[in-house]
Amino acid sequence: MENKETFQARLRPYFSPSDQLDIKLAYCLAKFGHRAQTRKELTEEGKPTRYFEHVRRVAIVLMDELKIMDRDMIITLLLHDSLEDTQDVTSELLEHCFGSRVTHMVKMLSKVPKEGYIDRMSNCHEWGVLAAKGCDRLDNLRSLMIPGNTVEFQKKQIEETRTKYFPLFDEMVTLAPPKYADNIQRLRDEIHR
Repeated sequence: MENKETFQARLRPYFSPSDQLDIKLAYCLAKFGHRAQTRKELTEEGKPTRYFEHVRRVAIVLMDELKIMDRDMIITLLLHDSLEDTQDVTSELLEHCFGSRVTHMVKMLSKVPKEGYIDRMSNCHEWGVLAAKGCDRLDNLRSLMIPGNTVEFQKKQIEETRTKYFPLFDEMVTLAPPKYADNIQRLRDEIHR
């Protein structure tokens, strides 16, 4: 079972104490910001899944599957839905706590405003932002078959992935640094299935 301790244990071999504290702060802010929110999918007990589980899973995809141990990207994924889905986590708070790179990436991943989101993503041409979106989309697709999601919602997510996100993930593969290229390719291939 994933929890705060198992998440933090992943970080210890890779990060300085200061960077570990930054990631821990992002973890706490995400948990606090999404504290009253749930996802459509249900737990094994039949209760709605805490929204925080999604953002944590997305960060774990980055670390465990893509093998990307980058402080800013981990923080970004923990907070990727915070600007659009919480009132407490603002871009000013993000910049104050984590700097301009994290703030930029979170803003790029946020559907604020919703209009023009795909165009903004298409025009960003940043492999890190596209990889973060890939981790997010992969977790969303993996959770579709968990009880709680309607057939209509499943179809909508799959169609949206095909029509809007496939081109972004193809570009992500071309922009990925060589040391991450194989894992980024595997991410894209799983999303394309």
